[in-house]
Amino acid sequence: MNNELVKLATSYKENINETSNLALKQNDGDIRKARKWLKEQLFYTADRATSELIKLSIDNLWDYQGVSSKETISDVL
Repeated sequence: MNNELVKLATSYKENINETSNLALKQNDGDIRKARKWLKEQLFYTADRATSELIKLSIDNLWDYQGVSSKETISDVL
């Protein structure tokens, strides 16, 4: 794969993780509330790129779906 594409993809993954972390921070580490908060943010943006970033961040948090809603990411990791 082209090195430029790899660099862009890496940057994009970092943005997704940062967005997920922001959602967790806004919701005291509660994964369920973080996903709900991100879904609410979709209503506040008309920008397609931002919407896609939010959707990918929600999916990123789904990776922790086996975690109890009372557990936090730090409890799991």
